[in-house]
Amino acid sequence: MSTALLAGATTSSANNGMSEDQCLAVIMAMSKLEISMIGKAPLDEATAALADVQPTLPANVTPTVDDLIAVAEEAQEFETGDPQHPMATGAFQTASRNYREALAPYCPSFDLNY
Repeated sequence: MSTALLAGATTSSANNGMSEDQCLAVIMAMSKLEISMIGKAPLDEATAALADVQPTLPANVTPTVDDLIAVAEEAQEFETGDPQHPMATGAFQTASRNYREALAPYCPSFDLNY
């Protein structure tokens, strides 16, 4: 039974161009980037993690990751809670939504609609 489920998941991911492991790797790297925006992880480590997975991303996802990196870099200029911080202005929410919407078709077993 588990072999059939695994085969089904692998086939589903293959049809969409990304494996479950690839999806998990990019989601984990993106989480580290998001944490860096509030000063809880170094930005350089977060961008390095994304650089490792970016070559495996579909072409239409890459620009959304680049946008989130730019937002995270901008966030470094502000204290968390500052009205100009990208999390306060809505820039982060917009960039995050665009990334999740672009990635979702390639990672159907992950709930990215939040």
